[in-house]
Amino acid sequence: MQKNRLANARSPYLRKSAHQPVDWYEWSEEAFKKAKEEDKPILLSIGGVWCHWCHVMAHESFENEEIAKIINENFVAIKVDRDERPDIDRRYQEVVLALTGSGGWPLTVFLTPEGEAFFGGTYFPPEDRWGRPGFKSLLLRIAQLWKEDRGKILKSAKQLSQALELFSVRSYKDHVGEELLDRGINHILLSVDYQHGGLGDAPKFHHAKAWELLLYRYFFTQNKQLLKVVELTLDAMAKGGIYDHLLGGFFRYSTDQNWIVPHFEKMLYDNAELLQLYSMAYQVIPKPLYERVAKGIVEYYKREGTDPKGGFYASQDADIGLLDEGGYYTFSLEELKDVLTPEELKVASLHFDIGPKGEMHHDPTKNVLFIDKEEDEISRILGMPKEEVQSLLESAKGKMLKYREETREKPFVDKTIYSGWNGLMLEAMAQYYKTFGDPWAKDFSKLTAKRLLEELYKEEGLEHTHGVKGFSEDYIFLARGLLALYEITQEKQWLEVALKLTKQAMEKFWDPQNWGFFDTEEQGEGFLKVRLKNIADTPTQSANGSAPYLLLLLGSITQETELIDYAEKNLQAFARFIQEVPTASASYLISLYAYLKGIYKVETRDFFEPLLKAFRPFKFVLRKDVDGVVICEGTVCKTYLGIPDSFS
Repeated sequence: MQKNRLANARSPYLRKSAHQPVDWYEWSEEAFKKAKEEDKPILLSIGGVWCHWCHVMAHESFENEEIAKIINENFVAIKVDRDERPDIDRRYQEVVLALTGSGGWPLTVFLTPEGEAFFGGTYFPPEDRWGRPGFKSLLLRIAQLWKEDRGKILKSAKQLSQALELFSVRSYKDHVGEELLDRGINHILLSVDYQHGGLGDAPKFHHAKAWELLLYRYFFTQNKQLLKVVELTLDAMAKGGIYDHLLGGFFRYSTDQNWIVPHFEKMLYDNAELLQLYSMAYQVIPKPLYERVAKGIVEYYKREGTDPKGGFYASQDADIGLLDEGGYYTFSLEELKDVLTPEELKVASLHFDIGPKGEMHHDPTKNVLFIDKEEDEISRILGMPKEEVQSLLESAKGKMLKYREETREKPFVDKTIYSGWNGLMLEAMAQYYKTFGDPWAKDFSKLTAKRLLEELYKEEGLEHTHGVKGFSEDYIFLARGLLALYEITQEKQWLEVALKLTKQAMEKFWDPQNWGFFDTEEQGEGFLKVRLKNIADTPTQSANGSAPYLLLLLGSITQETELIDYAEKNLQAFARFIQEVPTASASYLISLYAYLKGIYKVETRDFFEPLLKAFRPFKFVLRKDVDGVVICEGTVCKTYLGIPDSFS
């Protein structure tokens, strides 16, 4: 089959569409020029290489010759990888959210030749079904309206465009204080599912920053109820099917409220935030389960998600073969009878609730692995010593992993290196190192930082990935990652680059009028002419939620106090938004907490390692040639002969 122009794309997601009969363009001036010259509307399709429903729509519609013919004759088709271009995705998600009340991927949007959206949705089946319009009939209807009732389309496009522009210039400035933090924490606690853990109902996402915030709240209040809430959720996620129990690493989210059936893609940003959370939680609640989960995430990246030259890969797909979601990770009882001994199968079946009927809708024989019964309970049921249960279980898991790896097609790994997401993992690896002392974490983080700076940090600034200009989140996340690396290594070069990146972010993205960081440096085609400032933590912690903490930390370490002033402005810039939507950004609430409490700066020569390891919110340890320990909070510093009692 003849390839289309996506065959030369950088993005593996776009390259996977190279054999489709659709005449795809990447987002480019060329595509918009063609739409204007031929007076055609634009079909914009946004997705990711890891996305199951993107694959479904591609197979059903974009590989369909009849549908492709309708697209090619009536539209200019643009395909975008949301990981590569989060700026494009963010703007058109806002529009589809306003139109339909929900967003997600695949995102399907119809635009004027100028790039203004007038209609959109997510997944469309090829024919009318499930109460949804079929994609074919939708394409034909929009093509007809474009020819016969364009005024109506242009009016709708203008209204949506004006709404986005108004949203982008609206000021949310207000004062910040304890009451805003209290409001945010109380609303998170009101959203908790106290039966199954997590926030809200299905589908369930990790919301790692929310639990990190509650750990900090527990430290300062010693309210045991907060600890129970965190433990409930961390246990549920760690035991659920949302975690890969054979190798390690978390899947993106759970389709049910019990955390059992996930969408099976593994994302770097999720695993970074969760590695940080479980490593930190282990310091407060030293459960073997949390240690196993944190070490499992690291083991997964060692084996599947790291480049030998340094760097963490972006994602791993959910599907294998033709749309078999989770097929790599799930097992039928029958196939396990050939893999395990009868004793191993008995123990594994009880532990993972493996039976003849599993949880996968498209193949009911397939079981999602989740922890149903612990070793103690299995020991009682079978009248078997716990040590024997553990031995059989470890043996079974080893055989199941080997069988999985040797007999099944491995889900595609996107080996793209994104600077911001790698920054998140650098920060997480530093926390993991503090908790567990794994030298690999420190060594590989240094290798990664070196590669990122050599390959993606050019004279004109940071790149998001090769050939794509960096976004504010890339600067902020990488600066935070390098600052965390500086703390565990005490190598000044990482501090210097973190400071430089932060100052460049302020030059390129800071809004001098309403404060806060824009996501992009400059305007572009379509809705890219609108500059946005993101605060909601979706799908990662937000740039404007994370930045104030970075500014506070740098200001405290370097004595450049104007950075602390900017942190305050950054918080004030979104205060009214957080007042209105208190659960929008736990990362913002963490930064606000740090601002209200102050950075806890520790200087020591003799007690560096134990103080690095100790849990204390907003702590930063510096190796200095001082006797004992010097601790500075705000403008007050105290000297101690040894480690203060507050750390014991």
